[in-house]
Amino acid sequence: MIPIKDIECFVLDMDGTIYLEERVLDGAYDLIKYFDAHHIPYFFFTNNSSKSPSNYIDKLERLGFGKYDRKSIISSGDVAADYLKERFGKNPKVYVVGTPPLIEQLTEAGITCTDEETPDCVLVAFDTTYNFAKAKRAVDLLREGLPFLATNIDSVCPLDNGGVLPDCASICAMLTVATGRQPRYLGKPFPETAHFIQHATSIPAAKTAVIGDRLYTDMHLALDNGMVAIGVLSGEMTQRDIDESEVKPHYVFSGVGDVLKELKSDN
Repeated sequence: MIPIKDIECFVLDMDGTIYLEERVLDGAYDLIKYFDAHHIPYFFFTNNSSKSPSNYIDKLERLGFGKYDRKSIISSGDVAADYLKERFGKNPKVYVVGTPPLIEQLTEAGITCTDEETPDCVLVAFDTTYNFAKAKRAVDLLREGLPFLATNIDSVCPLDNGGVLPDCASICAMLTVATGRQPRYLGKPFPETAHFIQHATSIPAAKTAVIGDRLYTDMHLALDNGMVAIGVLSGEMTQRDIDESEVKPHYVFSGVGDVLKELKSDN
């Protein structure tokens, strides 16, 4: 297991790792300041595609992390856009079950988001504007045999009060029951995401760490693709989850503040 001090690049999950909704988690500011002061490359990666990268840039600045450029933010929407163009050509037509910010992001990437003609596929995301009109259209298209894609496999999105919202996989479950179709998931932990990160960072996987709060996305991404898995217990994942799972992170900390302590330790 590579020592944390030898890691050359960190990929940080966002919600549940450095903040919960509008609350910055303990140690997050100090960890980012340490990265900046020691010129350690890092990127933010969120599976939550309900917001666009520009939304996340604004949020990070609003929460006091500073001003970031577009290259510092990666979302499952980016991975989906990359995959869509690779599979369907430069200008794919897609029916999107997603929020306006995701549709704007995909449009900027050269993807036509349409409900007026037969698209190349159906793409489902974490959609806080989901309704039965969208569900019906998606079901109709899926029953016609269109490819079924999804931005992320998260079942819920954690809230600061301990509650959750149904996330992308929960929406997909409804569509699966209605159509008998299973989606192909993108985002963390799937290979398309690992390839996207590798291209974005230009740093070997073995020298790259993923810090996150979910076993089945963040930790699986790292462990399945030769990266260092650093789990934090500040979001969805609990120590009991880890104890009962075959997925074992290389490191487990209560939060990102303890990651910083490890980086600064003399061990």
